[in-house]
Amino acid sequence: MKKIVSLICALVAFCGVASAQGDIESSTLLKKGMPVPEFTVPMLDGTTLNMAQLEGKVVLVNFWATWCPPCRKEFARLQKDIIDRFNGEDFVMLPIAIDDNMETVKKFMEKNGYTFPVAFDGNKTVYDIFAEKYVPRNFIIERDGKIAFHTVGYTPEEFDEMVEGIAKLLEE
Repeated sequence: MKKIVSLICALVAFCGVASAQGDIESSTLLKKGMPVPEFTVPMLDGTTLNMAQLEGKVVLVNFWATWCPPCRKEFARLQKDIIDRFNGEDFVMLPIAIDDNMETVKKFMEKNGYTFPVAFDGNKTVYDIFAEKYVPRNFIIERDGKIAFHTVGYTPEEFDEMVEGIAKLLEE
């Protein structure tokens, strides 16, 4: 009986994981190989950035929120592992906050000593081009404007894989 209960629990857990994976996949609107449509996003410094300005560069679009614990873990690695590592390359990191209030994002950046540029998408206009739900989300865009790789959530292993993916694209 114990084996049957264990088997049922394992099956339920597997189905839950498979269902979550299916939900993540179905809520991802831009997938590998798809071109990124034109978009414009306001930056915290008052400027705007659009897809045309990113043409010919490898781009990491990072959707995040100040209230998201995995986003904060990931953010702690962005400066050293991505910005510093790829400084001087044809690379742009574009973190896009989907918080409701720009002042909250500015305070978060100041409090944590982050000085890199950040975009604000409080209405989720840009986010809705890429996905329907879940943060953090990362999309690596190739020089040709197509999605090369995307992730949902944060694990150190997946982050490392993403960093190596960026490095490989920059070598091409």
